[in-house]
Amino acid sequence: MFAITFDMLVSDLEKYYGTPYHSAYTEIKKVLSDCGFYWIQGSVYVTEDQNLYVVTKAMNALDRIDWFRKSVRDIRAFEIKNWSDFTTMFKIEK
Repeated sequence: MFAITFDMLVSDLEKYYGTPYHSAYTEIKKVLSDCGFYWIQGSVYVTEDQNLYVVTKAMNALDRIDWFRKSVRDIRAFEIKNWSDFTTMFKIEK
């Protein structure tokens, strides 16, 4: 299981992507989905594929997007060893 997380500079997104810049996130989601990743929250995407190739494929796809390269402040990929989802604990009425 791998994750990709990134941070975009809004001022650069407005400059290089245009308005509404929020649509850029929809495009990013589609690109990463096509590479086998699914959206978790914010700018965090996960794949359950154990092959590092999918991370490389996703990074190459994002690198081909000019406005993404010019607007990304930070981007990282990492392997998830232990994955625990505590959402249900917080959603149960007490």
